[in-house]
Amino acid sequence: MSRLSHVIRDELKGADVLGPFANGEEWELAKWSIKNVGHNATESFLKLPIIKRRVDPDFKTKDQFLDRIDELPSGVEWQRRVLSLIGDLKDEDGNPLTEDLKLWFRDPVECVHELMGNPVFRKVMKYSPVKLFNDAEERSESIDEMWTAQWWWELQKVLPPGATISPIILSSDKTKLSQFKGDKTAWPVYLTIGNIAKDVRRQASYLPVGKFNCFSEKMRSVARYRTFHQCMTMLTSSLVEPGQKGITMTCADSFVRRVFPILAAYCLVACCMENQCPICNHEDAGIRTHTETELLLDRNKDGWRDVEFEALGIHPVHEPFWSKLPYSNIFQSFTPDLLHQLHKGVFKDHLVKWITEIIGTKELDERYKSMTNDSDIRHFKNGISSVSQWTGAEYKAMQKVFVGLIAGSVSDNVMICVRAALDFIYYSSLHCHSTDTLTALQNALNDFHAHKQIFIDLEARKATHFNIPKLHAMKHYVALIRHFGSADGFNTESPERLHIDYAKNAYRASNKKDYVIQMTRWLQRQEAVDRFTLFLDWTENGEYKADGASEHGMGRELMDDTGDITVAVTSIDLDVDITSLLRNVSAAKIIQQHQTSYFLEALDVFLTAHGGVIKPLAHNGFDLFKTITLTLPRISFASCTSDRLKNIIRASPPVLPTPNPQKSGESAHMDFALISTNERNESTEGTALEGLRVALVCVLFKLPAVYRVQVAHPLAYIEWYTPFSNPNPHSGLYTLKPSKRNRHPCGEIIPVTRIVRNAHLIPYFGCEKDRSWTSENVREKCKVFSFNPYRDLHIFTQFKGGHAHFKIK
Repeated sequence: MSRLSHVIRDELKGADVLGPFANGEEWELAKWSIKNVGHNATESFLKLPIIKRRVDPDFKTKDQFLDRIDELPSGVEWQRRVLSLIGDLKDEDGNPLTEDLKLWFRDPVECVHELMGNPVFRKVMKYSPVKLFNDAEERSESIDEMWTAQWWWELQKVLPPGATISPIILSSDKTKLSQFKGDKTAWPVYLTIGNIAKDVRRQASYLPVGKFNCFSEKMRSVARYRTFHQCMTMLTSSLVEPGQKGITMTCADSFVRRVFPILAAYCLVACCMENQCPICNHEDAGIRTHTETELLLDRNKDGWRDVEFEALGIHPVHEPFWSKLPYSNIFQSFTPDLLHQLHKGVFKDHLVKWITEIIGTKELDERYKSMTNDSDIRHFKNGISSVSQWTGAEYKAMQKVFVGLIAGSVSDNVMICVRAALDFIYYSSLHCHSTDTLTALQNALNDFHAHKQIFIDLEARKATHFNIPKLHAMKHYVALIRHFGSADGFNTESPERLHIDYAKNAYRASNKKDYVIQMTRWLQRQEAVDRFTLFLDWTENGEYKADGASEHGMGRELMDDTGDITVAVTSIDLDVDITSLLRNVSAAKIIQQHQTSYFLEALDVFLTAHGGVIKPLAHNGFDLFKTITLTLPRISFASCTSDRLKNIIRASPPVLPTPNPQKSGESAHMDFALISTNERNESTEGTALEGLRVALVCVLFKLPAVYRVQVAHPLAYIEWYTPFSNPNPHSGLYTLKPSKRNRHPCGEIIPVTRIVRNAHLIPYFGCEKDRSWTSENVREKCKVFSFNPYRDLHIFTQFKGGHAHFKIK
């Protein structure tokens, strides 16, 4: 039995399984209320006549309701410590000004204990490092989760035999709690452990956010940094002894292990300035060390005027919290930050800015406005210069089309540099890495640095250097991924989402006065309900044993985890799901609405090839489908969840506006797709594009029985684009054109099973975009397109990989 289940069962000893609730319906009402009804509205809700007369729960008031919730076993208890700051400013009597700050936190060892023993993580928990390979010969290593990377393997060799490492991952950032006005802020610290799969994770504490008015302006910044380290010292002090000696824990799989909770990763707490690299001293120097930094801090404490101290940008924090943590190296704990370093920093703040300087704001906007439509690519109908609030979603949407968007409008060196930067961002975002993808990541960085000078030469970058911290951080990505695992496991987009769940929502549930203590109570109650829900699920699944026996029968055995090696082999499967039926649409209407002048001729060719003798006519009716949904093969490099494998291809007619009720019209949606062919193409042999060709999917339909031709699957009318030729050496993009037969579209009827996946083609805008082109007409007016490998990570991996295990079969 897991630790969590033990705790809940023991705390409810002598009570019914439902604890303080009379029955299952009352529990469901309480659960719904705590999740959906604010504390202030609960009283009114319980006093509604329908609730009092028909439901009549045992709890009649808000206080009674909350008392029931508080009877549920809760998680790790919140603790409070008070820090008294003595400033360098004095009052009228000559006494130093002071400020008291309140630190609310949970013991990290208890949090680790809670996470390690939670049965919900049983199937996503690892207790030892693993080696994965993409091939049976073990030449191409696979790195994704933290347990597949170097940090865990290296530390496992240092600790005693049988030790189980629990890598602690911390992240924190100040967030504003009040939406429109006010200065209410919080500084949550989120803790998770590397034993849990990266798609799952986290627990929270709160650092105080003081005003520091007792300090002069000169000393205020230093005081903030020192206070931060004081708080973190209090928060992490309990990790010292267990990190040195280990601590016995019952884990989610019911086995007991000697666990060593050790800080593995935490962003930017190395006592160095924001414009300095926290990993290395400077561009050509080595990695920072604890010994060097602590020596410089001691010198500064003793009053030395140290040139090296200032050159390295070190903050005068005399007792950094990380100095006493065993087996932790803060200068090797910095993980890649995809959101702030790459999406926002390298791409939005620098690359987009430089390209805008070269081709102009209006031209860039026009290209975004006229982009071809796609179900998974955001259309910036007003361009990008008018976007007022940028998030990670906007950055990624811009990146999807950026390389093809500027093709033809910039010099070769600029094109190479932009392509390299986007390749670097996409390779960094992979969910799993191999020896090959890490080599490609480094090569992309090398290409970027080799050609970046062009931006200074063209005066797109006004400075005469590239001493930019976020560009410098790119040099550490390969080593950090090898050290900790794929970068998506440490992405700061996750803590920003947690700000809403753990900070902003908790604040909104408070009365906005003494809000931190109310936030902790709100979180405690939310967690109690979540834990109790898991407990009830656990009992209903037949795992509850009144005598406390584990289903494994081995609940007290001490496990010896020493690591193992596994060979991972990629398997590929493909399913097709067809939806959205339109009944009995005439061929004449199909030709008119879908603009498919060759539809009847192509259908005649198909019927003749399959032994048909009835000629299709314009008045014949067809059942149409608006979309097909493909399930893409799972690729570990790109695919984490099943929803990301859903691949939609549209072939829907236009929707006309209606006056009553008034609805606006909608243009036709026809998507490009990769189609399987038997054609040989030397340009794509040995690549993921071998045997594939792009076509526009115009119509999806069922063949009527009147034609007396048996087909196992629905059909698609497609219009071909030219085969892939050699890609452009500078943009890396394949150029395609609509195929023609006697000046007419080259159309064909095929079974939908030949459609491999959707695709996206970007119009080739050239030096200046034709102002008559719009998103609605650019597909018809433009004559040259670029195949877009940046549409999503799945197609990027296939397109850029060039290895057999990337191929669709």
